[in-house]
Amino acid sequence: MRIADCGLRIEKLEFFMKYFEYFSPKDLQQIHAGTLQVLETVGIDFYYEPAVDLLTKAGCKADGRRVFFPPKLVEEHIAKAPSQFTLYARDPAKNVTIGGNNIAYVPCYGAPVVHNLDEGRRDSTLNDYVNFVKLTHASLYQDMAGGLMVEPNDIPVRRRGVEMLYAAIRYSDKPFMGGVLGAEAVHESIEAASIVFGSRAEMAQKPPFIGMLGSRSPLSYDDRMLSAMMAYAGAGLPQLISALSIAGATGPVTMEGALVIQLAETLAGITLVQLVREGTPVVIGGQSTSAAMRYGTLSIGAPEMAINTAATAQLARFYNIPSRSGGAVTDSKTCDSQAGSESMMGQLMSTLSGINFVLHSAGILETYMVASYEKFILDDEICGTCKRIKSGENVTAERLALELIGDVGPGGEYLTNEHTFSNFRREFYQPMIAERSNYATWQKNGAQRIEKKANAKWKEILADYGEPVLPGDLERDLRKFVDGIK
Repeated sequence: MRIADCGLRIEKLEFFMKYFEYFSPKDLQQIHAGTLQVLETVGIDFYYEPAVDLLTKAGCKADGRRVFFPPKLVEEHIAKAPSQFTLYARDPAKNVTIGGNNIAYVPCYGAPVVHNLDEGRRDSTLNDYVNFVKLTHASLYQDMAGGLMVEPNDIPVRRRGVEMLYAAIRYSDKPFMGGVLGAEAVHESIEAASIVFGSRAEMAQKPPFIGMLGSRSPLSYDDRMLSAMMAYAGAGLPQLISALSIAGATGPVTMEGALVIQLAETLAGITLVQLVREGTPVVIGGQSTSAAMRYGTLSIGAPEMAINTAATAQLARFYNIPSRSGGAVTDSKTCDSQAGSESMMGQLMSTLSGINFVLHSAGILETYMVASYEKFILDDEICGTCKRIKSGENVTAERLALELIGDVGPGGEYLTNEHTFSNFRREFYQPMIAERSNYATWQKNGAQRIEKKANAKWKEILADYGEPVLPGDLERDLRKFVDGIK
């Protein structure tokens, strides 16, 4: 059984990178056992009758909407999820593998408000959504576009999903995220994507997009999420199954207790999905954190979220399933030092702990409420730094440079050496806007604060944006489909 094989899998991963691990193997077993106990004796509320019916037919007990899971059933079905899968881009060079030693950075998600230095804080629009797709497309470090990067408040709710999907497909050739607000949104995503990527059967074999579905803590799922989960699984398309337990609010105040709530919800969701279609690709997600008890609010810039990220990565390896967490997230209301320190903490912890799918890797301010143009650029710089760290080293005789060291000898210098000129561009991470000049040069160039440089950079990227062309009549057919949604 996969759970029993997790030790071997971790050893193989350590060949590539030794991950930071927060819990001991004994701790993991205790958390797993506690989670199974909650699933069996406390249960999960499912507000969708087809889901309850499917689970009871598989051997679960139900009391109305409350479903109780036999431990053996859970372990058997989570073991059916693949350990790795690929999302296929319009440009094959941009395909994204989810799982194993791979990591995907994905930008902001869910923000109803945007911010930039010129206009300040305002409701987001479809034009903002298009801009963030373009910024993501141009980024060297963001691996996917689309999803609810910002909420297009200027168009009717009924049309928002398909308009975002159209923008994600037209303005970027990277993989993207599909609709999730109920089965209808999933089917619309499938129909729209099939215009460009082929039939349902073809997309089940080579999925171009993924959906993000979430529980309603504590210990429940609503009907929209459940119908969407079952629709994605029925189509054989991958999905993120995520939970957010707020320690001290929607979960126990201890991180271990909040983690059990998170895990019970995600394992219940994965079990359901595998019952719909065995082998459906899933990602186990966690973004649980603590409540800011002084204010009664969610805190995503807290160290407890970083702890949960490390725990989620470790438990995902335990279950041999790809993992998802948050990334460059912050509670700060502006692009200040708080935003920078909290964002680097989250993004670096995701990278070092072995998370496979890092959502919110660029742009988020104000506890998921705001997508910032300037912070997108600043976070993208963080992502470049983290990917450089993640890339690791390959220790060889050539790279040890012992002959060179002998030639230069004590008291020599390497700055003008041909070896340095030949290798520094691929050895060193080159930042877009981070300041590395001396003080005099910085002053001569206008002594700009970094957020001002970020403001100029996102405008430059949008001005220089080159649209990836949809071949033939595909753009016309896709637009016709979107316009037909009333």
